[in-house]
Amino acid sequence: MAIVRHQRRTGAAISSVMRAFTLIEILVVVVILGIAAAIVVPAIGSRSDLKATSAARMIMADLIYAQNRSISQQKWHWVRFDKANNKYDVVEAITPSPVYIKHPVEASDFIVTIGSAGSKPIKDVSFDTVSFDGKTVLAFDELGTPYSYDTATATSTAMTTGKITLACGTLKLTITIEPFSGELRLN
Repeated sequence: MAIVRHQRRTGAAISSVMRAFTLIEILVVVVILGIAAAIVVPAIGSRSDLKATSAARMIMADLIYAQNRSISQQKWHWVRFDKANNKYDVVEAITPSPVYIKHPVEASDFIVTIGSAGSKPIKDVSFDTVSFDGKTVLAFDELGTPYSYDTATATSTAMTTGKITLACGTLKLTITIEPFSGELRLN
């Protein structure tokens, strides 16, 4: 009887070992996952739509920040776009010399660069067009109403059309700023 019990225990131990994965099975699964990752990861890295959308959302967030800051502090703020250098900044005084506001995250002057000189995720994105009634400076008054600002005459005019078009490869996205409300839409 004692011999039979010993055999049963040994049989139970063998059957539990047989239920586990072997080292070869695990290695095969790891190799398959590695091959799949090697195929998928480069495709994700070249996604122009994700890069352009990321840049557009960042710009929209910065515009909303400038508008909300104008309302909360009850003073004008300007967002100046430099299409040639793919950058923009936010200032609380534009004349006689600009006074930059501090970036809420980086605590430095609020200057953002996209394109080749920008940070990694938005390095491939650039400004295609920037137009606020034909001007490149957008202003917000104490109520958050958007204005186009003419740097030549130092005058602000209630904006009627405002668009920022971003390009990433062949893809183009347009941020539209609504007159009066300053509501932003991404097309």
